[in-house]
Amino acid sequence: MALVKVAQDCLAASILIFTTAANFNLDRMRPETVRSLLRSTVSRYPIAHKLITVCPRRYSTGRPRFPGLPSIYLRPFLEDRNRPQPRAFRSRMSDIEADGLAAAEVLAGLQARLRDDAETQARAHELAQNVNEIRERMAAAAATATSGRQTGEGLKPAMDILALHAQGQDHFGENYVQELAKKQPILPLTIRWHFIGSLQSSAISKLARIPNLHAIHSIDSAKKAISLNRLRPDDLPAVRVFIQVNTSGEESKSGLPPSSEDLYTAVQTVRKECSKLILEGLMTIGAIARSQAAKEGEENEDFITLVNVAEELEARIEKEDGEKVKLKLSMGMSDDFEGAIGLGADYVRVGSSIFGSRPAKADATIL
Repeated sequence: MALVKVAQDCLAASILIFTTAANFNLDRMRPETVRSLLRSTVSRYPIAHKLITVCPRRYSTGRPRFPGLPSIYLRPFLEDRNRPQPRAFRSRMSDIEADGLAAAEVLAGLQARLRDDAETQARAHELAQNVNEIRERMAAAAATATSGRQTGEGLKPAMDILALHAQGQDHFGENYVQELAKKQPILPLTIRWHFIGSLQSSAISKLARIPNLHAIHSIDSAKKAISLNRLRPDDLPAVRVFIQVNTSGEESKSGLPPSSEDLYTAVQTVRKECSKLILEGLMTIGAIARSQAAKEGEENEDFITLVNVAEELEARIEKEDGEKVKLKLSMGMSDDFEGAIGLGADYVRVGSSIFGSRPAKADATIL
């Protein structure tokens, strides 16, 4: 009879959990409400606590074990956030809120893999070789600035980033705010993060709260600069910013027109009105066709334009404000970074050359 009762409770609890998930969008509900719903289930059917515990195992493969059930949200709301979480849940802890002991455990797990797992060590060796090759090519391109070239690129797993950071690479770039917000808590604070993707106004608040955010390369309006300055917590370091310039004139590209008043206004807004921001320089992505031409030995028109715009702005600021400023340049990617360095780039994006091609966003994993 006891076994029959357990089976009945399992079935009833399962139905209740699935019904809750089906009728409520849990990820849009307040944590207190979700917690109340789930605790009422557990109090009525104690076996539900076991069911909820195993649900997050589906995240070890990234495929839903129970379609329609956002089970990743269930276990955390029943647990004290500072208590160690079940191993199956830790593998995707950053999907929820990696902080405190949970984040420390994820980092410790990554470090253990790097220390003990032969496959992980082989990958780390491969990445190190790629970095060394890129550095040799940079030296051959006669780079003069060496203080801050980010090597990371969006949708790369935290394990790869940790492997390179353990070998002395500090600067990493990320294209997506959500990805950066997931990776940052489970990786060392000594990493210097660069946000290099298109900056949406709705994402500024989340980005501003990242403590070791080193730079943002895609400010394309004075309004966004002011918003970032306002939302950056007072107890965090100032963030370096690059104003994005649309040197190619393509409508598909973000950025301000070269030599425009809007560009000058954005530059001066950061300099004079944003105490939590540091004007680092200008950034451009440029047209693919021009990059291909540069690979064939021609100088990239977009890079030349950015160099000229930086010189014009420096001269105007000195004339109007009596101050000498040096605007650094963020330009060049894996296919054309040597040409960019030859023209004076201070920051280049070489993630594909180091980590390999970027996976589809749906297939990317955090760890």
